[in-house]
Amino acid sequence: MTEKRQFERAVFDDTVAVEHAGQRFDARVRDLSVGGAYVLTDRRLAFGQPVTLTFRLPALAERGKPPVVIEGVVRWVRDDGFGVQFGPTGAIATWALADYVARKNHGL
Repeated sequence: MTEKRQFERAVFDDTVAVEHAGQRFDARVRDLSVGGAYVLTDRRLAFGQPVTLTFRLPALAERGKPPVVIEGVVRWVRDDGFGVQFGPTGAIATWALADYVARKNHGL
C-alpha cells in the first residue's frame, strides 16, 4: 500500500467531541496532523460524510484559549474508526496542530 499522507502525523491519545448529522459523541483520536486525524470509535460513518471535531491542543491551552473546532470529511473507514481529512483550518488552528506534531515528534 502506498502512503498517501501529505502531512507528518503524531500520536494523540485524547478524547475529542465529534459532531455528525446533528449528533454529538465522544471518541478517541489515535493520531493527527495538520491535515487530518484517525478517530477511534465504534460509530460507523460513511465515506464522504462531514464531521466536526472539537479537541484541546497544548499550544492553545497554555495561552488560555478554548479547544479547537475543525470541520472535516470522512475519507476512510476501518473496524476501529475512521480517518478525517480536515477542511480549511485557519491560521491559529493550523499553527496549534503543527506545534503539537513538532513537540511530539521532535521534542520541540
